Amino acid sequence: MMTTATPRPGGRSARVQQAVHQAVRSLLAENDGDRTALSVPLVADRAGVNSSTIYRRWGDLPRLLAAVASNQMLPEQVEDTGSLRGDMEAWFVPYVEEFSSPLGRQVLRDMLADGAVTRDYFQSMQGHVEEIRRLAGLRGERAPATSEIVDAVVAPVIYRILFNHESAAALEVQGRIERLLGERSKGPAET
Repeated sequence: MMTTATPRPGGRSARVQQAVHQAVRSLLAENDGDRTALSVPLVADRAGVNSSTIYRRWGDLPRLLAAVASNQMLPEQVEDTGSLRGDMEAWFVPYVEEFSSPLGRQVLRDMLADGAVTRDYFQSMQGHVEEIRRLAGLRGERAPATSEIVDAVVAPVIYRILFNHESAAALEVQGRIERLLGERSKGPAET
């Protein structure tokens, strides 16, 4: 089975991944997001690697696109804004703004086309939500369970981006966060 998970950090492997991912991003930018303009040999040439390296590591162009998409989907770390609401908005609002665009929707579709990438992305996204909850707990704030945040905010927004092609404004992310936190404000903190 072909793996699209991030290879071990550091060394040649990390440099190759970075070069290939950067090549994909720059080629997409140069071609206004037109994925049909890309090919494995073109990406390999831009990255300064052999095509066989890409085929061996990612399998084919769709899997490479999915890996690049998942790698850029979430911020590297959660921002501590001083409040649960602020942390959730700082994490999720830019995500929605970027991925509700036509190119962003295509990136989501690329990512969903590969089950291994989808699982890796979901684990990473859950890790971000758990970090937001951890920061809230340190401040003494009551945070909904990770599954509640995913079910009330993340899942419906991603669904509506993919299937209804809704804009960031129409998705009302801040309102969703506010409603979720308002419903939870009287209950005990979840662990």
